[in-house]
Amino acid sequence: MKIKIIENPSIQEIEIHILCKKNNEYIKKLTEYLTEKQITITGRMENEYVKISSNDIYYFECVDNRTYIYCKKDVYQSNMKLYELEEKLRETRFTRINKSCIMNIKKLEKVKSQINGRLLATLYNGEKLIINRSYVADVKRKLKI
Repeated sequence: MKIKIIENPSIQEIEIHILCKKNNEYIKKLTEYLTEKQITITGRMENEYVKISSNDIYYFECVDNRTYIYCKKDVYQSNMKLYELEEKLRETRFTRINKSCIMNIKKLEKVKSQINGRLLATLYNGEKLIINRSYVADVKRKLKI
């Protein structure tokens, strides 16, 4: 792959052209990556506040009225409510999977059907989450299946 960057001070908006032999899955993923909103969420670990890129977040979970941010290795606490996060992340690959959890679809390794129409989601970090049946249709739509 060749990358060519041309600077032009008169350009008002960034424009990207992809020249390829055929539009394939790789090109589609590249396009999704380029057009997805990059959002940062502030998390707290002990007495330290950290800005976390949405790309590093696996899921959010609300437990005992506290919102937690789960990354590959670390867990942070957020002052935001799940509905606020859901609104902020509306145009991204995050989706609600049950009453207390919002999952990053990009961190999903596989899903398996469970009883009662639920799905078992396995993330790339090995964690398993339950997708309740009322959220299955939205998850399938975001996965394009």
